Amino acid sequence: MKYDLDLERFWSEQKESQGKPWRTDKPRAPIGIPVDDHWLIEEMGIPSTIRYYEDIDYRLEVNKACNDRVQAAIGIRPFSERHCPGTRRIEEVFGSVIVLTEGGTPWLEPGVETPEELEHLLDRVEEMDLREYLVTPEWVEGRKQFQEKYGVEPKAGGGSRGPATIGTSVCGTQNYLMWLIDAPKTMARFTDLLATKLIEYNKILAEATNHTIRGYGWADDNCCLLSPGLYREFCYPVLERVFNEFAPNPGDGRFQHSDSAMGHLMPMLNELGLTGANFGPTVHPSDIRAAMPKTVIHGQVAPMTLRNGTPEEIIEAVRRDFDAVGADGGLVLTTAGSVAAGTSLENLRIYMWAVDKYCRYDG
Repeated sequence: MKYDLDLERFWSEQKESQGKPWRTDKPRAPIGIPVDDHWLIEEMGIPSTIRYYEDIDYRLEVNKACNDRVQAAIGIRPFSERHCPGTRRIEEVFGSVIVLTEGGTPWLEPGVETPEELEHLLDRVEEMDLREYLVTPEWVEGRKQFQEKYGVEPKAGGGSRGPATIGTSVCGTQNYLMWLIDAPKTMARFTDLLATKLIEYNKILAEATNHTIRGYGWADDNCCLLSPGLYREFCYPVLERVFNEFAPNPGDGRFQHSDSAMGHLMPMLNELGLTGANFGPTVHPSDIRAAMPKTVIHGQVAPMTLRNGTPEEIIEAVRRDFDAVGADGGLVLTTAGSVAAGTSLENLRIYMWAVDKYCRYDG
């Protein structure tokens, strides 16, 4: 069977379909194709990931070559061909160190090994000048050059990894989980300071890039590791405070991505009023809709199905999601997590074809 697709029409309909949650006056359900650097590295067969991340000109050259390939196959250019310097991450504020090894993407290693070391770290974080740490002369100059070159002022702030994932990066995964039980006072202090500093961090970045944050998004894969009780005590307060600061009004976006088996946390996330969610592939869209009836579902095609499945299996995954929850207009067809490295462009095209054929509102 041929999976012919008019790419110009497809992406024209995408524009018509986006930004209309809970409405069916659109051609079809919108689609997401979240390819990332893991996917690019494998697709392009990059011989040195260290060079890719450290050599800016080389990275932009690879991104352009990949975009040319992707555009020819599915009609989009998903990777940046412009370099804008990023700022230090919130995990670095709390002592994590970015490590780059050959063959991998940048990774965060913990900066503490004991609860006592964490206490000393928290003392330092409480006293640090966060603005001086983030808004360095080099960062300011780099963004100024970007704006002068491209006529665009890049914005910063409005999202981060979630508290559980930040905690595992700061403390180490095993330590984080153990200390929640064995050192709850220290971890309660960490939770409170993390919320405080996240708010300060985002305000500094927003002010430095001349915008106001309205809406906030989390990427918290590791939240699945916590029981409902531990999540309520050590993560929920962070989300609540940050959402209340940056998404206080009806219509402000409240989003969480967690590509893990975190269905046991959905009742609490519903309390927080999520407007959008992208959860793990084992969480069925019908269960999300039942637990979070006012949340737009971004999902739930399993990345491994998209990578390894037959055309029939990919089509069935798309149809399952739309048949389950698509009728109310509150669905964005996408993968439950990023598109997995090794997923072929041919499979992405089949996925698009299935959305185009089976996820329509215009008959």
